[in-house]
Amino acid sequence: MGNLNKRILDGFINMLLILNLIAAFLMTDQDISAQYGSALYLFSDISILFFVVEIAVRMWMCSRGGSMWYFFRSNGKWHHWNCFDFTVTLLAAVSLSSGLGVFVGARTLRMLRLLNTMRLFSRYQRLQSVSEAIVKSIPAIVGTGIYFSMLYSVYAIAGTNLYANIHPRYFGNVGRSFLTLFQIMTLDDWSEVMYVIMDEDPWAWLYFFSFILIASYVLLNLIVGVIVDSLQQVRRRRELEARSSSIEIEVEQMKQQLREFQMALEKWEGEKEMAKEKRQQQNGHPHNSRKTSKERKSGKSGKCKR
Repeated sequence: MGNLNKRILDGFINMLLILNLIAAFLMTDQDISAQYGSALYLFSDISILFFVVEIAVRMWMCSRGGSMWYFFRSNGKWHHWNCFDFTVTLLAAVSLSSGLGVFVGARTLRMLRLLNTMRLFSRYQRLQSVSEAIVKSIPAIVGTGIYFSMLYSVYAIAGTNLYANIHPRYFGNVGRSFLTLFQIMTLDDWSEVMYVIMDEDPWAWLYFFSFILIASYVLLNLIVGVIVDSLQQVRRRRELEARSSSIEIEVEQMKQQLREFQMALEKWEGEKEMAKEKRQQQNGHPHNSRKTSKERKSGKSGKCKR
């Protein structure tokens, strides 16, 4: 019954999160916002109250185990998704305070409500896996990003020195060169830029080809590979955790069966001892009766002799 209630509550919260996301989309339309804006904002406010109550109930359930802080950390481990849910819900609840709009602006305050939709990442296991993989791959991405920045800088300076006079719109300064190289890296009309430069410098294709080969086909694929590898590691860890939990459950079941077998064995041994003692008592009674009859006969014969 408890699991059923938990599934119903989770389904209700997920539905509210999705409806809040839909309401946020609808409020971007000026006609819908003018006609139904007040109702949509009221629905958003009521949803935030539900989310606050849900977080409070979850913290109260954890406090029954010993402390409210078990919601954030227990057994020496941080519950990162619980911390994420609490932070997002707290920031969304801040948007209900209209007095803060004087300091941060009413529009910015309303934008905080959109943070609630980010809780969808913590509600589904696949989204959790992807989020954890991205966070786990950040150190490797930072190292790749440093190399990426150095490559960008070298090509931007080289492009500025080589082609600033040919086409100032693309390579007039280092800033423009960075923007142009980003466009080339995304393969967005890169050939148009290259042919414009090649009209003045026929060997410019070496510059563009080398940059596309390194930036688009090597570095970007390297970053994707790092994220995919992190995702596989997260999935393997989750599978190991699931297997370990199932093994623990099986071990507990085996221990319970062993205890039941031991109790049954002790009961059987006790019944066997009781049956043995009963047989000994039954075998000992006629022996005593025979002995007493012999003694009686010997006593009688002794009196006759006298």
